[in-house]
Amino acid sequence: MQISVVFVSAVLLVHCLLPRYAYASPPLPQEKPIQELGQTRFIEGIDVPATKPAGDTKLFSTEPVEGGGKSLPTETSELASCDIQGAVFDRLAPLQGEVGDEGCGIAVPVNLTGLRSESFEVAFPTNATLSCGFVKTLTEWVIQDVVPLAQAEFGQPVSEFFTGPGYQCRRRNNQPDGKLSEHALGKAIDITAFRLSDGTEISVETDWASKTEKGQFLSSIHQAACKRFMTVLGPDADPNHKSHFHLDIGCHGKSCTYVICQ
Repeated sequence: MQISVVFVSAVLLVHCLLPRYAYASPPLPQEKPIQELGQTRFIEGIDVPATKPAGDTKLFSTEPVEGGGKSLPTETSELASCDIQGAVFDRLAPLQGEVGDEGCGIAVPVNLTGLRSESFEVAFPTNATLSCGFVKTLTEWVIQDVVPLAQAEFGQPVSEFFTGPGYQCRRRNNQPDGKLSEHALGKAIDITAFRLSDGTEISVETDWASKTEKGQFLSSIHQAACKRFMTVLGPDADPNHKSHFHLDIGCHGKSCTYVICQ
C-alpha cells in the first residue's frame, strides 16, 4: 500500500513539473514554402510597362474570306497594294492554314529577297515569307537603323541577313497548344546572324554581350528594334532565344500598346 502511494505521488509530481507543451496537442509540422511552378523570365505583356510604339501598329483587322467560312488577318487598305520603298520582294497568293489550322494565314503575303537603296544592297538568302505590313516595319528598321549603325561601328554596311523562313503555321515556342505564334500570321521573323560587305559575320549567339564592336552593334540594333516592333526578344529573354533575335508586330494587351523588349 505504501509503495502504491509513493508511485502515485511521483507521477503527480512529474506531471506538475512538465511544461504545458509536453502533454498538449503535438505541434503541427513547419509549413514548407510553395515552389513557383513554371517560373520564366519572359511573361508577355507583363515584363514591361505599357509603351506606345513608334509608328502605326494597327496593321491588321479580321474579315471573312470570300467563298468560305474561315477568316484571315486582312491588312488595311493602305497596305493592300504593298508598295514599300526599298524592299525587294515577290507578291504571293494569299496563304491560309489547312483544316485544323484555320487561324494561320496571310492575306497579303510577300517573299522578301532583299532591300536596296542608292548606297547599299542587303540580301535575305532564305527569301522569308512575310506579311506586307511586317515587311514595312522591317524595312524601316534596316534602312534607318541597322545600316547606319553598321556603318558607324564598322565603316561598312550590312550585306546579308541570315533568318528563319518567316511564315510558319505553329504555336508559340512550338508548343502543342496555346496561342498562335506571330509566325503563323507572317508578322514575325527570327534573325540569327549578319554579314558585312567585306564578308565579316556577326552571330547573335556568339557575339551577343561580348565587349567587342560586334557585341556593341548587336546591342544597338536590338535597342533600335524596340522602338519599331511590338516584341523584341534576344538571348537575354529566355533559353529559347539564345541564338537569335525574334521580332514581331503582334498585339499585346487590350490596347495593343504593350512593347516587350528583352
